[in-house]
Amino acid sequence: MNDKKEDVMAAETDSNTNSDTKETSTTSEPTPLVVEVTIPVRAIIPVKFRRADDHLYLVASHAYWKEKICEAIENKGTLDEKEIFKDDSCDLGHWLHCEHEHPHVSHLQSYHDLKKRNAEFHVQASRVAEYVNAKKYDSAKRLTECTSAFESASNAVIMAIFRLKKDFDIERANHNHNKTVSAQ
Repeated sequence: MNDKKEDVMAAETDSNTNSDTKETSTTSEPTPLVVEVTIPVRAIIPVKFRRADDHLYLVASHAYWKEKICEAIENKGTLDEKEIFKDDSCDLGHWLHCEHEHPHVSHLQSYHDLKKRNAEFHVQASRVAEYVNAKKYDSAKRLTECTSAFESASNAVIMAIFRLKKDFDIERANHNHNKTVSAQ
């Protein structure tokens, strides 16, 4: 991780140095800086869903769980079926089951839809885990393909996260608008 920070700092220094020179080009766009970010497994827990990008932590949490399942297939490993079946065993599910910690979103219908979609995903994921543990890796892989129920359930979770984000933003905008109107 320190190497990446040093690379980023070096890239920023290079771009700052170039901007200080007398030769500037008005026709070329600056090269975007690409940085790989690793989000810790438990990054979801402190999310209060107040900042504009908090929903990305929810997406990353779900992606981590899905990747863990796919890695078990590729590496011919095993999975804990009972743990996978529980929809609160992942960071997203844990966050969803702690409704009292975030009443600013838990009252939204899209929150409850996300909770339902996450549970449906865990049902499909546990089916995949059954095949993995039975060492039927080809069958497990087929269960994770693009047109599978597993993939559909996974996509439904992602869509539900973005729906929750949209509903939260709308409600926050309405609340801020109402505060402004009542202050006048």
